[in-house]
Amino acid sequence: MELDKIFTSHMVFAAKKPIRIYGTGKGSVTIRFAGCVKQYMSDSEKWMLELPPMEYGGPYVLEAAFEDRTEVLCDIYIGEVFLFSGQSNMQFRLMDTEIPKEEYRSNPNVRLFSTATVRNTDKFVPDDGWVICDKEYVGYWSALAYLASVEVSLAKDVAIGVIACYQGASVIESWVPERTFDKIGISLLPEEKFDDHYDETFGMWNGDGFLYNFSLCQVIPYQLSTVIWYQGESDASVSEGLVYCDELCTLIDVWRRDFGNEDLPFIVVQIADTYERMTEGWKLVQRAQEEIVSRRKNVMMVESRDVCETDDIHPKTKHKLAKRIAQALINI
Repeated sequence: MELDKIFTSHMVFAAKKPIRIYGTGKGSVTIRFAGCVKQYMSDSEKWMLELPPMEYGGPYVLEAAFEDRTEVLCDIYIGEVFLFSGQSNMQFRLMDTEIPKEEYRSNPNVRLFSTATVRNTDKFVPDDGWVICDKEYVGYWSALAYLASVEVSLAKDVAIGVIACYQGASVIESWVPERTFDKIGISLLPEEKFDDHYDETFGMWNGDGFLYNFSLCQVIPYQLSTVIWYQGESDASVSEGLVYCDELCTLIDVWRRDFGNEDLPFIVVQIADTYERMTEGWKLVQRAQEEIVSRRKNVMMVESRDVCETDDIHPKTKHKLAKRIAQALINI
């Protein structure tokens, strides 16, 4: 029997929500955590148990006693767990922003777990487990994830768990199970989906359901506090823009189901204005991101167009947008 890779020292569990512990293999396991003891006998290849919700706090130790060994995980906190997902502007590294390295700060209350990416180009991978925010390495983090999470941690004085799950140049249909959009009557041909910046090399990760299976499933059903979704640049054709709000509604519904929380909050970051790509399809995606707030509960939209450059599809100014995301995370 094994614990899932997401269970390591320095991890963060979401406060006020049942704590899910899960893994693979058949046999027995006894979990001891914060005075709670729970035993489980698995007769299938996957297992999961739940511990009662807890308030903010830590550090705690988690003991997982299997039939042949005991694993001890240390420095665990109860705090907020944020899933940062989407495409390249979410993946955009701190070292590539306008923020000088001298302003990078360590923060032991902020921890990162990175899912595997298709090309394995990120510095941190699942085998690294939960990584404590260190100024020597934070330049490799998602700029928005780092800046927003540190802001929330300082404002609320709680631990923050950052889960990084993104892929540049990704389309929304790759982030839901295969044929999900077919079931709601959306079936676009490849030439209808993409605007003129689409590159055939992106096809390796843009198959229907690919990133859902390859990336998102690495962290399902870990208990989350909030999802921050920043995507849409790759769906900016007119055909897709017209149905993007329906697609986004469906993604929210599917993710809430799979993470076992029908009220899971979502923060949608509106794609930025950019002079070179302000097509009609682009504007339709922006309008869809505004509309989602009225279509689904517990959803907030964060506007970006007035706090970043408009001459680049990847604005380097990220700190102002991160502050807006942080404020949304505090208020949602």
